[in-house]
Amino acid sequence: MNETKRLSISMTRTERVAGWLYVPFYLILLAVLLTAVFQLLKLPTDTPRGSAMLNGVFFLINFLVTLVIYRRFLAKSLVQVGRRFWGFVQAVILGLVMYYAGTLLLSRLLDWLAPEFRNVNDASIQAMARSSPELMLVGTVLLAPLTEECILRGLIFQGLHHRSRIGAYVLSTLAFSFIHVYGYMGAYDPVTLLLCALEYLPAGIALAWAYEKADTIFAPVLMHCLINAVSFGLLV
Repeated sequence: MNETKRLSISMTRTERVAGWLYVPFYLILLAVLLTAVFQLLKLPTDTPRGSAMLNGVFFLINFLVTLVIYRRFLAKSLVQVGRRFWGFVQAVILGLVMYYAGTLLLSRLLDWLAPEFRNVNDASIQAMARSSPELMLVGTVLLAPLTEECILRGLIFQGLHHRSRIGAYVLSTLAFSFIHVYGYMGAYDPVTLLLCALEYLPAGIALAWAYEKADTIFAPVLMHCLINAVSFGLLV
C-alpha cells in the first residue's frame, strides 16, 4: 500500500502548528482557567452538576477552537465524504463492528483478571450525566468527538502515517487512552489507571482504522459520536 496516497487530505502547516500549540492548553491550562473562573464566580465545581457545567463549557470552547484552527482541513474532509460516500459508510459500520468486538473481548478478559474493577472515568461521567443529562449529552456526543478526533487522528495519526503506519496507530491509540485517564492521576492507584487505559485501546485502534479506510476525519468523528451516544444511554 502506498501510505503517502492513502490519506490524501493533509492539514496545512498553519493548522498543524496551531494545533500543537493548542494541545497543552486543551490538556491542562483550559481546565485550570475554567476552574479558577468558576471559583471566582462562586459556581460549584465539586458536585456532579457543577462538574457537568464545567465540562460543558470546556467542551464548547474546545469545539469552537477546533472549528477555527482546523477549518480548512475539516472543509476538505467534508467534501471527501461526498466523493467517497459509500466507502465512508462502510468504514463507519466496519469500524463500529471492530470496536464492539474488541471491547467485548477485552471486557471478558478484565472480568477474569479484575472482577471488581470499574472504570473511574465512566463512573465520573455517569454521575455528571445523572445530574445534567442534556448538558452532558450535548458535550460528550456532539462537541467532544470533533475536538478529540482532530487532535488524535488528524494531528497525530495523519501526521505520522506517511512516515510509519504502525507508529501512527501506536502513538494515536496510546494518546487516546492517556487523555481519558490523565485527569485521575494521583487520585487512584497506577493499576486502576492502567486498567482504565486498556479499556480505550479498542476504540483508539478502530477509530484510526476507520479514518484510514474512509480517508476523511469525519468517519472517526461519526463513529465517536455514535459510540458516546450508546455509552451515554447505558451510563444514564
